Amino acid sequence: MAKVKYTRNGDVHTFETGLPGFEKIVVDHTGVPEDQRGGVAKQLLAAAALSCYTSALAGALEARGAKFTSIEAESDMSMGPNAVGQGRVKKIDLHVTVNMDAEDESTFERCAKIMRHGCLVTGSLEDGIAMSYDLKANYNG
Repeated sequence: MAKVKYTRNGDVHTFETGLPGFEKIVVDHTGVPEDQRGGVAKQLLAAAALSCYTSALAGALEARGAKFTSIEAESDMSMGPNAVGQGRVKKIDLHVTVNMDAEDESTFERCAKIMRHGCLVTGSLEDGIAMSYDLKANYNG
């Protein structure tokens, strides 16, 4: 199970992961105009997809002894309305480049075939995600 804790204090949003080296994500909107504050969740979703995919790719390459110097990746996300007009993420395109020696080309090709199925996060997005909503209020006083 993965657990993330969220708190908001004024214009500062904090996500606590509990993972060594990645304990917190802080979004500080202090001084940022209201019309420029949107998109954080979309960026986090794109970052999660990139992180999972590139980690799985690196693991596949390393498990097969391939040597690479770096992996560079970007994502493009398309949004649009669903059937009832609610905004939805429609598509995420991942663009990934592995910088490596030509001697590992066949290993890369094998790994590329494996990665056509995505990773935990991208595969889950493709398959759909079951959601549960537990909404509570904590009233002061």
